[in-house]
Amino acid sequence: MAYLLQLVAREVPVNDAEVFPFLEEIAGHTVSMAPSQQLKSFREAILKLFPCLSSYGPADAAKAQCPWADGPFGDNFKGGFGSVAIARRHDEVIPHLLRIASDLGMTVVDEQRRTVHRPQTFQVVLEGPLDGVQVDVAAPKLAELMNQPMPHMILLLHSRRRTMVKRGLTRTQGEIYIEALRQRASCKASLVPDPRKPDAVPVPPAANAKAPVRPAQPFANPVAPTAHAGIEADDELFTAAEAQRSALVAALGGAALSALVALDYQSLYVFAALAAMGLLGMIAVFQLGQAQGGGLLRTLRAPLALVPGLGILLLLWTYFSAAGILKNKGVSTGSGMPAAAVVRELGGLPHGAMLPSIKKLLGLLVLAAVVAAVFMPKGH
Repeated sequence: MAYLLQLVAREVPVNDAEVFPFLEEIAGHTVSMAPSQQLKSFREAILKLFPCLSSYGPADAAKAQCPWADGPFGDNFKGGFGSVAIARRHDEVIPHLLRIASDLGMTVVDEQRRTVHRPQTFQVVLEGPLDGVQVDVAAPKLAELMNQPMPHMILLLHSRRRTMVKRGLTRTQGEIYIEALRQRASCKASLVPDPRKPDAVPVPPAANAKAPVRPAQPFANPVAPTAHAGIEADDELFTAAEAQRSALVAALGGAALSALVALDYQSLYVFAALAAMGLLGMIAVFQLGQAQGGGLLRTLRAPLALVPGLGILLLLWTYFSAAGILKNKGVSTGSGMPAAAVVRELGGLPHGAMLPSIKKLLGLLVLAAVVAAVFMPKGH
């Protein structure tokens, strides 16, 4: 039976118990997206150590020692998520996998043991000028690099103290920072692990969970892949997803409020809310135009969302056009729209953050209520 590990190249919930339902929530939404740079770097690094199953010929005896349960290996990485199925040599492979993922700032989720391996982070510790470099030479460069007053940098370098100048970095990011200090500021620095929080208690396995294989511990000195670690967002897809969400809310809200007006429910609050839905619809149409590349005609069509009847049709067209953009780029829309967690990923937003489309909706509804209250005739 294969040993399954999930790799996450994005922010995950702080509480380990929330990570597993979080992964289930977003599973499948990036099924056709290209892998992030972190996952590409991970794939290149791990395949240098353990070649892909698909790289062996049918009669190659070495194929029996390949640790992977399936191949091609690259098919398992999409968007900001990936999975690795290990069939054999677990104790040898898992430590390498954990340390490479950690160096790239990725979280590894162990489905069998119900544990979460978060990446080790590091501090950059400034140690002083390079050997043979005077303080008055290094201080101006350091001040420019760190955007700090030069007198402070002179005092810092003269003190000869080891000073932490950056924390919370992956190993790869820390090494880039140290190289920048050496090249651009003529200073030497070292990398020190951030203090780790106490290990979390593993999440209890499900009642029908299989017995895990023997756990493996990561090595002390991880191998550092060469590529820079970074989670990739996509402004175009994020704008399209936000346009789709706003268009649907504006269309449904506008239709419901219009029905109330048709039923002779005469209330200033209803008319104000209807105007708010029209403004939200304008925003949705404008955002779709931005996702499609902008342009004068795409901008000028936004006010048409305020036209009764025509506005609803335009919003429905906006909804399906945005869905087409997302589908063409491999973002699964599931039951109609990408999950909020996927939209946050596209926008580079932290887990649990309120989407801008929700903020706009709430803001417009509050504004509508205030306007209605101000202009409501006395006695009503």
